[in-house]
Amino acid sequence: MLEKIRLRKSLDQKIEVGNVIKYRTATFVIINILDIQVVDYETKQSIAVYDCLAQQYNTPDLSQEYTVMQTELCYDSNEFRQVSEVGDLIFDEETGIWVTINTILGVRFSNNKMYVTYEFTPIPEWSEQEMEKQMLKKRRSIMKLIKSKNNINESTGNK
Repeated sequence: MLEKIRLRKSLDQKIEVGNVIKYRTATFVIINILDIQVVDYETKQSIAVYDCLAQQYNTPDLSQEYTVMQTELCYDSNEFRQVSEVGDLIFDEETGIWVTINTILGVRFSNNKMYVTYEFTPIPEWSEQEMEKQMLKKRRSIMKLIKSKNNINESTGNK
């Protein structure tokens, strides 16, 4: 399951695809960074705001059930400047999945409305293996193993 998540981080914190994050009591892996905005760059407390597409850990892949699809969307005249473009990632409420717009197949106008026919493809979710790899990487970055002095002395024969 994919979700669009907004992260706020200080400028010294690195964000990249594959990062594991906690969001609303669930664990997610960032699979795409959609947008970056820097807020108050002139101050010492500048932050970066990231819109990311993240996949929830241990959830079913809803995108597997779908292939390339087409649909026609209607825009009122006050929405003409908000028309989705080729390459946009949007959430399809009907199917419950995130999709990428591949092509605009046609446009027609009728009664102060614009009808746009799109071809789009589901955004593939990462495989279980890819997700597990990122989870293991995150766990290793947190865990620090320390040898006790007793183990060191016993292995050298000293006590």
